[in-house]
Amino acid sequence: MTKTGVVLSSGFFGFFAHAGFLASVREAGIDPAGYSGASSGAIVAAMASSGMGDDDIKRMLFKVKREDFWDPDPWHVILKNILAFFKGYPGYLKGDRFARLLNDLPVRRFEDCKKPLAISAANLTRQNDTIFTSGDLIDAVRASGAVPMLFKPVEINESMYVDGGIVNKAPVKALADLIKPDRIFVHYISSGNMAGSMNSFLKKRITPWHIYQMSISISRQEAYQRQCELVRQQGIEVVEIKTNTPELGPNQLKLGPDAYETAKRSADKILLNHI
Repeated sequence: MTKTGVVLSSGFFGFFAHAGFLASVREAGIDPAGYSGASSGAIVAAMASSGMGDDDIKRMLFKVKREDFWDPDPWHVILKNILAFFKGYPGYLKGDRFARLLNDLPVRRFEDCKKPLAISAANLTRQNDTIFTSGDLIDAVRASGAVPMLFKPVEINESMYVDGGIVNKAPVKALADLIKPDRIFVHYISSGNMAGSMNSFLKKRITPWHIYQMSISISRQEAYQRQCELVRQQGIEVVEIKTNTPELGPNQLKLGPDAYETAKRSADKILLNHI
């Protein structure tokens, strides 16, 4: 039997699409030996590794509302920081409500997961990409999902962490090292500014900030592709799957079920070639 691992990439609010992809994998009769993820991918990877079924995952995700995780600082604190040009201001949302949502996970530690799990987060203190495979699961998921500027960094063992997708969009090598699979399925959500054709960005009114964001996206994609090549050199098959679901944000959560179904239908067709 082919030993298969599943990697779920970062992708802002892409957890609906990841969950749909996961449901398709399971319905195809594929029982992943382990998971890895970054940012939104870390959330669904943790759900899968901790033993949650597809119905439980859907119930957990589909009920989420913006106010369930939206916990900004008081307006006077934000105003003060605006006047100071945000110097010394680490992020808009505290992340406490996000952490409470994660309490619905059935386990609290990596060691209690049903399947091996690797989660990436960017360590600002040590200036590296950290891969969590043990310890507090909720802290690791929260750190991996701490989108810079939106969420404040998360402190774990005297280090400050932010979104794992910033430096490791899809932790392919981490999963390969963890479980030594025969193949890895990567559900890859392209960054919004990388989804179009060449020079499609020229059709928009771009700013220096857009150019900077695209440069970061290019760097992450190149790093991911290097990881895939290293893993393939170990004799492991890497299958990248893109389900091309619409990009969602915090104000579009009601579209989540549609993104789930779109990803699942797309993955159903693609996986027929890999059963």
